[in-house]
Amino acid sequence: MTLTSEYRLILPRATYLAARARNAMHRPIFIGAVSVGTFVTALVALVVVPQQAQRAARAIAPKPGERPDTIVLAQTVAAANARVASAYSALTAARVKAAMLAQAAADTLDPVLAAQRDSLDRRLSQLDALLARTETAPLAASYRALGDSPELARSSAARTLLDSLSEIERERDASATSGGADPVFVALTARATEIGRALQAIGVARRDTLREAIAALNSPTKPSASELAQADTMKRIAAHEAATTVLATATAQLEAARRRVEELDRRAERARVIANPLNAPPYALLASAIVFGMVLGFGAALAQELRRPRIADEREAERVGGVRVVSVIRPRPPSPERGRRMADRAAPPHIDPANDANQLVWLFVAPPGSSLLMLTICGDSSLIAAIIAANLGALAAEEARNVIVIDTDSASSPVSSALRLRREPGLREIIEGRVAWPEATQHATIGRDRVIDVVPSGAGSSVTDMGRISDLLRRDAARMARHYDTILIAASSEATFSGLPGALPMHDVLYCARLGVTRHEDLRKAIQSIRLAGGNPLGIVLWDDAEPAEIAPDELTPGTPTHRTAEMEALVGGRAR
Repeated sequence: MTLTSEYRLILPRATYLAARARNAMHRPIFIGAVSVGTFVTALVALVVVPQQAQRAARAIAPKPGERPDTIVLAQTVAAANARVASAYSALTAARVKAAMLAQAAADTLDPVLAAQRDSLDRRLSQLDALLARTETAPLAASYRALGDSPELARSSAARTLLDSLSEIERERDASATSGGADPVFVALTARATEIGRALQAIGVARRDTLREAIAALNSPTKPSASELAQADTMKRIAAHEAATTVLATATAQLEAARRRVEELDRRAERARVIANPLNAPPYALLASAIVFGMVLGFGAALAQELRRPRIADEREAERVGGVRVVSVIRPRPPSPERGRRMADRAAPPHIDPANDANQLVWLFVAPPGSSLLMLTICGDSSLIAAIIAANLGALAAEEARNVIVIDTDSASSPVSSALRLRREPGLREIIEGRVAWPEATQHATIGRDRVIDVVPSGAGSSVTDMGRISDLLRRDAARMARHYDTILIAASSEATFSGLPGALPMHDVLYCARLGVTRHEDLRKAIQSIRLAGGNPLGIVLWDDAEPAEIAPDELTPGTPTHRTAEMEALVGGRAR
């Protein structure tokens, strides 16, 4: 046999990728499922969806008359801009005229009257500023500043209005804490505005009084009414503010219309793209969908294989596991010679001692001249391990050895399933003390005249009995070895990793793996676990065939016990007792 140490530990990248591709191709069901799903999806996307493109485009495209007219709105903004510029020019001219009239009035008065007039002018300017503030910012603070001014401080009506305004503000602040549009808050705000307007009216009356006093001090060449109208800045300020408000409203409407036009343009472009899908013949779309599905299916299988690789051949198994591969069991064509005999036709389908691969395993584990063979056989499939154990037992029987096969997996009873035997009474009943070894031992006929002894697993769960199974075999293995020169133990991976090989006099373990199914990491962990459990991983047997059909445990009915002659009873009793 070729040893692992003879192979290079680092494979060429091309060899590794070729092995992964072979394993990916061995998953036709997965590739077919992904390919069919991709094909259906691609077919819907390439054939069915374009049929609905025109309807979707009509639903998205803008309707006639939905686009707003921005030209009219642009003209309105231009007219508002012109009105603002005109109002600002009139306000500037009024301020210049007022300054000119004030300068002319200052030049015609004597110093005493000029001083009085200047004092009145300053008071008038302060009052004008406060009134202008109430016009531009009609807030409670503006009205309070007007009411607290020196011109209105001596007015009892103004003081009364100020007190009312303060009370209303306190009530409004108290109601504003509740949040939302409170009707009380709105009513208080309206009342505060009315009081402010009353204060503004008192201020306007006081301003008129100051103007009359200033006019009385002016020289006989006082300005005319038209000149005073031209110098009135309050009307010009109000006109400028109104024009600014109209401009802001028109600008906002124009911006909203432009955003709406941009949205409609995007919808029209999207409808144009949807309405013009890729035009191709139906057969070309069908072929492309098939090719795309196959490529994606193989790509998905290859991606999974690269992420978690599986065993591709015996060399890779040796390199990963660190032990040699004993044999690769592959299916072989049915032998016409085997079908002639009734015993061969009635034998279980996977029991084939004439298979060269099974004989190679037997020559490895029991070379010529070996006296006692005690071997634990396990793997990632308990049924495959049981089939290999049964074939080794058949080959040992052909060499006239006394053979016994013990099944320790009572969860699935793989040996009973492989040999078509009753599953009980078995090892579990021996552990529970209900039967002894002779009552649990059955005979499986291999060929015409070869018989091997089989101890089935019994009925129950093997997970809770692993320690008890190890104790039983540790106790009876030595006595069993005195009567059997070939003892084959078919164990599950859990029982093997739990320490079953270490409890036997001989710790050899044969591990069964599957080509294209067993992952690298699982094989590596299994070999390490066998060593940690006290076992000696003797070698690896690779199964390169479809997974055998397993018989459900409930189908393995107890049936009628095997008839025993006096000689058989003496032989079995002598061996096991």
